[in-house]
Amino acid sequence: MPNPTQESLRQLVLSGILLLLTGTAMAQPAADATQPSLPSKLQYVSPLRAYKPYADQPVESWREANDRVGRIGGWRAYAKEAQTGQPAKDAPQDPVKALAPAADPHAGHHKGAKP
Repeated sequence: MPNPTQESLRQLVLSGILLLLTGTAMAQPAADATQPSLPSKLQYVSPLRAYKPYADQPVESWREANDRVGRIGGWRAYAKEAQTGQPAKDAPQDPVKALAPAADPHAGHHKGAKP
């Protein structure tokens, strides 16, 4: 005669195995289920497509470069250029101002005296 604890253990193991097999049978997808369609055409766009390589700029004297910066309006022109994205335009130099003698560059200084 089998032992009652051995018989109940055997039934417990058998029912556990059947339960596992039932779970795997249910987890399988149906054979007639339609699969989602994949995109018909993949397209890659490189982020480097719009890359512009470095190009040398013509060398000019520093005096000419400083004069040009003064003509277009100094640092304010470059700040406006950065804000708007439009390059600064060379303003025509005023011929009267070009021929006039230079004003005293130290006229605004107080020569060491307190104001």
